[in-house]
Amino acid sequence: MITAYEQNGRMRSLLYKIATLRAKFSNIREQKKMRRISEFFYSPLFVYAVGVISLGLNMLGIDELTYAFLSVAGSLSLVFCSDALPAFGVLTFFTVARSVGNRDFEKFNSASYVVLGIFGALAGLAFLFHLLMNFSPRRLRGSRFNLAFIVLAFGLITNGFFFSGYTFKNILDAFKLLVYMAGVYFLLRGCVRSSRDSLRYFAFVCVVHGLTVGAQVCATYFINKPFIESGFSKDKLFFGWGISNTAGEVLFRDMPLCFYLMCTEKKNNWYYFVAASLIVVAQIFTYARASLLFTLPLFCVCYVLCLIFGKNRKQTLICGGVALVLGIVAFIVMREEFSKMLKFFTDNGFKDRGRFSLWNEGIDFFKQHPVFGVGLRHRFKELFHNYSYYHNTLIQFTVAGGVVGIATYLFFRLHTYALFTQKLTRERLFLGVLTGGILCISLLDNFVMYLGSQLFLNFAIVFSEHDLNSALPFAYRRRKGFCCLF
Repeated sequence: MITAYEQNGRMRSLLYKIATLRAKFSNIREQKKMRRISEFFYSPLFVYAVGVISLGLNMLGIDELTYAFLSVAGSLSLVFCSDALPAFGVLTFFTVARSVGNRDFEKFNSASYVVLGIFGALAGLAFLFHLLMNFSPRRLRGSRFNLAFIVLAFGLITNGFFFSGYTFKNILDAFKLLVYMAGVYFLLRGCVRSSRDSLRYFAFVCVVHGLTVGAQVCATYFINKPFIESGFSKDKLFFGWGISNTAGEVLFRDMPLCFYLMCTEKKNNWYYFVAASLIVVAQIFTYARASLLFTLPLFCVCYVLCLIFGKNRKQTLICGGVALVLGIVAFIVMREEFSKMLKFFTDNGFKDRGRFSLWNEGIDFFKQHPVFGVGLRHRFKELFHNYSYYHNTLIQFTVAGGVVGIATYLFFRLHTYALFTQKLTRERLFLGVLTGGILCISLLDNFVMYLGSQLFLNFAIVFSEHDLNSALPFAYRRRKGFCCLF
């Protein structure tokens, strides 16, 4: 029988071996060739390559190659880099990778799934290796959200208690949401260095990601036959990974950090303004009214913030003036095309497209089950996003979890609000705009429930938390190869 002393001895021996292995691998990583490879993953060239190649494969509809390429790119970055930031950047492109012709994976066969399984296993092994070599529990200390996540978890796990339609799958739905909301947070906190340089890299990922999705929107107008044959109907505007509303929200969350780079960079500010403008133009062509309702005002707010706090205000003014002139000229030259586009918005105006009836239905459910609600599983049953039905995050948590559910969610959001309102910096100002925008859009849809939105929200929370905890400003530790885009 093994005694407790022997168990402790074996544990200490195992920890010593792991520490020795990590030290040896760290020395290998410091070699000149290894450093150059690592610097490549932190360079604009890598981000552009991921965006362009994934876009090309998406247009060709070769999803197997798309997933294989992204898996290899992410896996290599996990092996060669000291943190998982480039891999999380690749993950943002993974969420918009599926092509139009494969919305339900109908093009996949057994061989496709075998290939995807192999590359998925490769990515999983690379991630485990990265955790073993680089994960630091110390990065998890001092979190301002430990209590908030415990309270949120209680509200989610108790969703639908004592409701007649309650099933064990309610628990599974709760854990899925906790993985999105809490799991991603702790992974980012433990695997990504929360420096201003890391925020700068992620902001550049947002620039390329937004341009990539914008290019997909543009391509849809030429290659999506159902969309063209329907007379450019919003209901036929879909992508492999989402519909028009989803595309609008994705483009929205890329826009604010374009302005962050415009505000903080000393060179090429115009490039980030052009990127933000193109992203908004692409968003207009998605006809996603919910996101556009907040995009245009926030675009103006971000531009004003750049004028107030930016490092190159003269270039910011010039960019705004040129954009205004070009907009007026385009409107005059293409006024007939603009009038056709505007007809959709004028015809629909503030029509709810069924939202009001959903909200009323949800309120009726809440009146009948006010304490723990009817659960996340109710209403959509077996569909994957069964908890995204009511198109309003507050109503969703109220109906699904009752008073307990909405109270715990609001408690969590109060922590988020406090994070962005204390001792404001430029970093937390733009991250707050990003977070607030996603939460506002989610009052007309349930994007907060999706992995892509939670990835952006958790990036904003982690970077802002580090910013607030820092007694002194961040040190600008620029990596070689990321100092200039041109």
